[in-house]
Amino acid sequence: MPDSRPSWHHWPVALAAILFYLIGTCDFALNQIGLDFYTNRFTEKQAEFLNTMPMWLTLVWALGTIGGLTGALLLWARNSFSVLWLFTAFAALVLLTVWTLAFTRPTLLGAMGVLGLYLMVTTCALAFLFYVYARWERTARKLS
Repeated sequence: MPDSRPSWHHWPVALAAILFYLIGTCDFALNQIGLDFYTNRFTEKQAEFLNTMPMWLTLVWALGTIGGLTGALLLWARNSFSVLWLFTAFAALVLLTVWTLAFTRPTLLGAMGVLGLYLMVTTCALAFLFYVYARWERTARKLS
């Protein structure tokens, strides 16, 4: 049974997680739909990078973003399943980052440059922190 009152920091962290994963989910959706106002900003190399991504890797990307948003919403609701979803999202984002750095042609670094690398590493770090926070809340019996 969870404690009846959440910690003072629960709501700001849960809201930050929702906003973080909402941005990622919107980016994923706009890329997959292929709306011109969004995809026209890509260079030729970036467009090739995104368009040649195998389907399974696109599904990993979806799991990292939509799964993370699901976990963040469950964290807001103080549900213990948020830990599983946030871990899954973190693992998916790490797999996506490592695979695109090492095995895709062009690589993440070649297509997006150093800024793209920093963005993905920062994304993985934040995903890890949200997972650790949810796990801590579950351990502290703040989640049901």
